[in-house]
Amino acid sequence: MIFEALVLGIIVGKIRGGHLKRLGYLSLRFPFVVIMSLILMLTTSIMIAMGNETFIEHRMILYIIIYCLLFTTLFLNLHKKAIWLILIGAICNFAAIVLNQGSMPIDLTLLEDSGFKNLLISINMGALPNYIPLEEAFPLTEYLGKRFITPSFYPLKQVLAVGDFLISIGLLFYIQSVMQSKLYRKAVGVISFDHHGRVRR
Repeated sequence: MIFEALVLGIIVGKIRGGHLKRLGYLSLRFPFVVIMSLILMLTTSIMIAMGNETFIEHRMILYIIIYCLLFTTLFLNLHKKAIWLILIGAICNFAAIVLNQGSMPIDLTLLEDSGFKNLLISINMGALPNYIPLEEAFPLTEYLGKRFITPSFYPLKQVLAVGDFLISIGLLFYIQSVMQSKLYRKAVGVISFDHHGRVRR
Protein backbone atom coordinates (compact mmCIF):
# COMPACT_ATOMS: atom_id res chain seq x y z
CA MET A 1 0.00 0.00 0.00
CA ILE A 2 3.04 2.25 0.20
CA PHE A 3 3.16 2.71 -3.58
CA GLU A 4 -0.52 3.67 -3.64
CA ALA A 5 0.06 6.16 -0.83
CA LEU A 6 2.85 7.81 -2.82
CA VAL A 7 0.67 8.07 -5.93
CA LEU A 8 -2.32 9.36 -3.97
CA GLY A 9 -0.08 11.87 -2.21
CA ILE A 10 1.03 13.23 -5.59
CA ILE A 11 -2.58 13.44 -6.81
CA VAL A 12 -3.75 15.24 -3.67
CA GLY A 13 -0.73 17.52 -3.86
CA LYS A 14 -1.61 18.49 -7.44
CA ILE A 15 -5.26 19.07 -6.56
CA ARG A 16 -4.17 21.38 -3.75
CA GLY A 17 -1.98 23.38 -6.10
CA GLY A 18 1.35 21.70 -5.42
CA HIS A 19 4.13 21.12 -7.94
CA LEU A 20 5.90 17.88 -8.84
CA LYS A 21 9.21 19.74 -9.21
CA ARG A 22 9.26 20.36 -5.48
CA LEU A 23 9.66 16.64 -4.84
CA GLY A 24 13.22 17.15 -6.10
CA TYR A 25 13.86 19.39 -3.08
CA LEU A 26 13.05 16.85 -0.37
CA SER A 27 14.64 18.00 2.85
CA LEU A 28 14.58 14.57 4.48
CA ARG A 29 17.69 13.99 6.57
CA PHE A 30 19.69 10.83 5.76
CA PRO A 31 17.31 9.51 3.05
CA PHE A 32 19.87 6.87 2.04
CA VAL A 33 19.34 5.16 5.41
CA VAL A 34 15.63 4.73 4.59
CA ILE A 35 16.54 3.32 1.19
CA MET A 36 18.95 0.87 2.82
CA SER A 37 16.28 -0.31 5.26
CA LEU A 38 13.71 -0.78 2.48
CA ILE A 39 16.15 -2.74 0.32
CA LEU A 40 17.06 -4.95 3.27
CA MET A 41 13.37 -5.45 4.12
CA LEU A 42 12.54 -6.44 0.55
CA THR A 43 15.54 -8.76 0.33
CA THR A 44 14.65 -10.42 3.63
CA SER A 45 11.03 -10.98 2.58
CA ILE A 46 12.06 -12.46 -0.77
CA MET A 47 14.69 -14.76 0.71
CA ILE A 48 12.30 -16.02 3.40
CA ALA A 49 9.64 -16.69 0.74
CA MET A 50 12.27 -18.66 -1.20
CA GLY A 51 12.97 -20.76 1.88
CA ASN A 52 16.52 -19.52 2.55
CA GLU A 53 17.43 -21.08 5.89
CA THR A 54 19.95 -18.37 6.83
CA PHE A 55 17.42 -15.57 6.45
CA ILE A 56 14.70 -17.59 8.19
CA GLU A 57 16.92 -18.43 11.15
CA HIS A 58 18.23 -14.89 11.56
CA ARG A 59 15.09 -12.97 10.58
CA MET A 60 14.67 -11.57 14.09
CA ILE A 61 18.10 -9.91 13.97
CA LEU A 62 17.50 -8.72 10.42
CA TYR A 63 14.17 -7.11 11.34
CA ILE A 64 15.78 -5.35 14.30
CA ILE A 65 18.52 -3.96 12.03
CA ILE A 66 15.95 -2.89 9.43
CA TYR A 67 13.79 -1.03 11.92
CA CYS A 68 16.75 0.52 13.73
CA LEU A 69 17.88 2.01 10.41
CA LEU A 70 14.35 3.25 9.72
CA PHE A 71 13.88 4.67 13.23
CA THR A 72 17.20 6.53 12.98
CA THR A 73 15.99 8.54 9.99
CA LEU A 74 12.47 9.03 11.34
CA PHE A 75 13.71 10.37 14.68
CA LEU A 76 15.97 12.84 12.85
CA ASN A 77 13.00 14.14 10.87
CA LEU A 78 10.34 14.48 13.55
CA HIS A 79 10.17 18.22 12.91
CA LYS A 80 7.93 17.22 9.98
CA LYS A 81 4.45 16.45 11.29
CA ALA A 82 3.65 13.67 8.81
CA ILE A 83 6.74 11.73 9.96
CA TRP A 84 5.07 11.19 13.33
CA LEU A 85 2.37 9.04 11.72
CA ILE A 86 4.99 7.01 9.85
CA LEU A 87 6.97 6.54 13.07
CA ILE A 88 3.95 5.38 15.07
CA GLY A 89 3.02 2.95 12.30
CA ALA A 90 6.56 1.59 12.14
CA ILE A 91 6.63 1.14 15.93
CA CYS A 92 3.36 -0.83 15.75
CA ASN A 93 4.74 -3.18 13.11
CA PHE A 94 8.08 -3.49 14.91
CA ALA A 95 6.38 -4.40 18.20
CA ALA A 96 4.18 -7.00 16.51
CA ILE A 97 7.15 -8.66 14.80
CA VAL A 98 9.70 -8.52 17.63
CA LEU A 99 7.31 -9.67 20.37
CA ASN A 100 6.45 -12.66 18.20
CA GLN A 101 10.05 -13.68 17.57
CA GLY A 102 10.27 -12.35 14.02
CA SER A 103 6.76 -13.23 12.84
CA MET A 104 3.85 -10.92 12.00
CA PRO A 105 0.43 -12.06 13.31
CA ILE A 106 -2.12 -12.49 10.52
CA ASP A 107 -5.82 -13.37 10.42
CA LEU A 108 -6.04 -16.73 8.65
CA THR A 109 -9.83 -16.62 8.54
CA LEU A 110 -9.64 -13.30 6.72
CA LEU A 111 -7.21 -14.81 4.23
CA GLU A 112 -9.57 -17.67 3.53
CA ASP A 113 -12.64 -15.44 3.18
CA SER A 114 -10.76 -13.00 0.93
CA GLY A 115 -9.42 -15.60 -1.48
CA PHE A 116 -5.74 -15.57 -0.47
CA LYS A 117 -5.59 -19.36 -0.75
CA ASN A 118 -1.95 -19.67 -1.81
CA LEU A 119 -0.77 -17.45 1.05
CA LEU A 120 -2.97 -19.36 3.49
CA ILE A 121 -1.61 -22.74 2.34
CA SER A 122 1.99 -21.51 2.57
CA ILE A 123 1.49 -20.25 6.13
CA ASN A 124 -0.24 -23.47 7.24
CA MET A 125 2.58 -25.53 5.71
CA GLY A 126 5.20 -23.46 7.55
CA ALA A 127 6.68 -22.18 4.29
CA LEU A 128 6.31 -18.57 5.50
CA PRO A 129 7.58 -18.52 9.11
CA ASN A 130 7.49 -14.71 9.10
CA TYR A 131 3.71 -15.04 9.64
CA ILE A 132 1.80 -16.66 12.51
CA PRO A 133 -1.95 -17.00 13.19
CA LEU A 134 -3.51 -14.30 15.39
CA GLU A 135 -4.42 -16.98 17.91
CA GLU A 136 -0.74 -17.77 18.50
CA ALA A 137 0.38 -14.16 18.84
CA PHE A 138 1.91 -12.65 21.96
CA PRO A 139 -0.84 -11.11 24.16
CA LEU A 140 -2.29 -7.89 22.68
CA THR A 141 -0.09 -8.02 19.58
CA GLU A 142 -2.97 -9.64 17.69
CA TYR A 143 -4.41 -6.12 17.50
CA LEU A 144 -1.26 -4.99 15.68
CA GLY A 145 -1.33 -7.86 13.22
CA LYS A 146 -2.62 -8.04 9.66
CA ARG A 147 -6.36 -8.23 10.29
CA PHE A 148 -7.85 -5.72 7.86
CA ILE A 149 -8.70 -6.10 4.18
CA THR A 150 -8.83 -3.30 1.64
CA PRO A 151 -12.39 -2.34 0.53
CA SER A 152 -14.03 -4.32 -2.27
CA PHE A 153 -13.85 -1.33 -4.64
CA TYR A 154 -10.07 -1.11 -4.19
CA PRO A 155 -8.30 -2.55 -7.27
CA LEU A 156 -5.47 -4.25 -5.36
CA LYS A 157 -6.69 -6.60 -2.65
CA GLN A 158 -4.38 -6.53 0.38
CA VAL A 159 -4.36 -7.62 4.01
CA LEU A 160 -3.05 -4.85 6.23
CA ALA A 161 -2.08 -4.10 9.81
CA VAL A 162 -2.78 -0.92 11.79
CA GLY A 163 0.85 0.05 11.30
CA ASP A 164 0.52 -0.28 7.53
CA PHE A 165 -2.41 2.16 7.51
CA LEU A 166 -0.56 4.72 9.63
CA ILE A 167 2.59 4.52 7.49
CA SER A 168 0.56 4.93 4.29
CA ILE A 169 -1.42 7.90 5.62
CA GLY A 170 1.80 9.50 6.86
CA LEU A 171 3.43 9.09 3.44
CA LEU A 172 0.36 10.58 1.74
CA PHE A 173 0.47 13.68 3.95
CA TYR A 174 4.24 13.99 3.63
CA ILE A 175 4.30 13.86 -0.18
CA GLN A 176 1.50 16.37 -0.66
CA SER A 177 3.03 18.70 1.94
CA VAL A 178 6.39 18.64 0.14
CA MET A 179 4.65 19.51 -3.12
CA GLN A 180 3.19 22.57 -1.42
CA SER A 181 6.37 23.47 0.41
CA LYS A 182 8.02 26.88 0.04
CA LEU A 183 11.47 25.28 0.03
CA TYR A 184 11.44 25.02 -3.76
CA ARG A 185 10.73 28.71 -4.20
CA LYS A 186 13.41 29.63 -1.68
CA ALA A 187 15.97 27.44 -3.43
CA VAL A 188 15.17 29.02 -6.78
CA GLY A 189 15.38 32.48 -5.24
CA VAL A 190 18.86 31.85 -3.90
CA ILE A 191 20.36 30.86 -7.23
CA SER A 192 18.37 33.20 -9.50
CA PHE A 193 19.99 36.54 -10.42
CA ASP A 194 18.93 39.47 -12.60
CA HIS A 195 21.16 41.14 -15.23
CA HIS A 196 22.64 43.41 -12.54
CA GLY A 197 23.86 40.42 -10.57
CA ARG A 198 21.24 40.93 -7.88
CA VAL A 199 19.23 38.10 -6.40
CA ARG A 200 15.69 37.96 -7.73
CA ARG A 201 12.91 37.71 -5.16
